[in-house]
Amino acid sequence: PVCSPARACLMTGRTPSQVGIHDWLQEAEPVIGDHDWLAGELTLPQLLSRAGYHCGLSGKWHMGRSHRTPPGFDWAFGLPRWQGVHNGAYTYHLNGQPLELTGNKSTLITDHALQFLDNAPSGQPFFLKVGYISTHSPYQAETHDPALTAQFEDAAFTDIPPYHPHPWQRNEGLAGGFQPTDQQIRTRYIGYYTAVTEIDREVGRLLDRLEQDGALDNTVVIYTSDHGCSVGQNGFWGKGNSTRPLNMYEISTRVPLMVRAPGRVQPGQVSQRCVDHYDTFSTICTWAGIELDETRNYAGASYAHLLDGSGLDTWDDTRYGEYGDLRMIRTPQHKLVKRYPDGPHDLFELDSDPGEQLNRAGWDEFAALQDGLAKRLEEWYSRLEESTNSGLRIKFQRTHNRNEAWRDGIRERRGLQVYEKWQDA
Repeated sequence: PVCSPARACLMTGRTPSQVGIHDWLQEAEPVIGDHDWLAGELTLPQLLSRAGYHCGLSGKWHMGRSHRTPPGFDWAFGLPRWQGVHNGAYTYHLNGQPLELTGNKSTLITDHALQFLDNAPSGQPFFLKVGYISTHSPYQAETHDPALTAQFEDAAFTDIPPYHPHPWQRNEGLAGGFQPTDQQIRTRYIGYYTAVTEIDREVGRLLDRLEQDGALDNTVVIYTSDHGCSVGQNGFWGKGNSTRPLNMYEISTRVPLMVRAPGRVQPGQVSQRCVDHYDTFSTICTWAGIELDETRNYAGASYAHLLDGSGLDTWDDTRYGEYGDLRMIRTPQHKLVKRYPDGPHDLFELDSDPGEQLNRAGWDEFAALQDGLAKRLEEWYSRLEESTNSGLRIKFQRTHNRNEAWRDGIRERRGLQVYEKWQDA
């Protein structure tokens, strides 16, 4: 439930414990940003380029060396070091060269995506990765398009539950993670809803261009995100690293997945099946006719048959996740979160407690369930981790950023102390 590892899963089809990216990369630090975090990996653009695709990138990459054109791409416009605010002057990069521009980042990312489409070789298939950042902090309304912000000035936001601070909260986008006032909460609601609307507008521009070019019905369009985002749900603002200890709440881990692919997807479907980014990697490769090298031990499987209705539905909805030395197994009914080596652990009954309010870890009546899930979790990662990159050895690996939870002992201990008091209350 954090940006760089999720993006690496989508681009490599492998787990963080295989690739070695476990947290967001603070690329403004040269020792972090200049490191080749994907060394030895075969990324999706590299595979597609080998298969004859013209590959482009517009927007966020965030897997190391973002100031360069990543391997496999023929063209790249992006955010070189730090994403900054959503409007104003910023130094981007275009094919590895600095480019000073002023304006709304989402609009500029779309503008350059359209440039890629305009200049793509005719008769050659293309792959275009577009990475928007609007829904990332800072959330304040004033950082977004005022014409869109005005739509939400009088909104009641009744779909968001009242904010009750989680004892572990370390709120993202608030100075020092402090407790927000009612007015600060409201302006962040407005900002977040504006950001979603902003991205909707920009995706619409891309679809309109494909339609104008007569390419929409011959193009696979996939919309997804790197992680979820809480705007107060579960008592914090942000994602998996917005609490200490880290979290794996549904609001942090679940993301949208929308696919438009005429002839490959039965239109109008809404599915509750669970898939992962490394499954999307495999699905794209299937559609592109790429045969993957099984010796690379890919984590996912193609879900193309779930979308077109072909073949038997033998899909396993059990999902696994990790964030450093935090690991999760999620079935349709239960979720176990293990914080290695000593906890605290979480066990939720998702059927009866979808909001994950009652932690049943350690309860005698759930001991057999907890042990069984823990065994499945350990078996899965025993097949999909490499010893030097395993999240369970995270303290011996490279620094990703200056706020890593596993090196942040003071906050981690404080979080455990608060947790113990909360459990006793």
